[in-house]
Amino acid sequence: MPTVIGPVKVKDLPAFLAAVEPIARDLAAGDILAALARHADALITATAIGAGVERAWLEQQDADVLVDLAARVVEVNADFFVRRALPAIAQAAERLAAMPAATASGGTSGSPAWSQPASPTPM
Repeated sequence: MPTVIGPVKVKDLPAFLAAVEPIARDLAAGDILAALARHADALITATAIGAGVERAWLEQQDADVLVDLAARVVEVNADFFVRRALPAIAQAAERLAAMPAATASGGTSGSPAWSQPASPTPM
């Protein structure tokens, strides 16, 4: 079954990130074997979500199909997470960390420093 793999969609992010989180923790520690051995179920789930295939279908395939799809999911989504999502999250965390200091010094009253874009329709 040829599968076209695209970036993970917003609707799939909660389940995808929940499945990837324990795997990523072990990978970040440099323990690839532990990442795969301890979290095989999460790997199957993340791969199914990322590849846009039914988990039941993936479970019936040989292991080489899982490895191929998982590698393709990482390849397609790694650039987004590493180059765009992680820096954006780090910047947001820095802004949040600076908020108590600004509030304590009489800066803001708890309202966000950003505003929503103008409505596309006139009011």
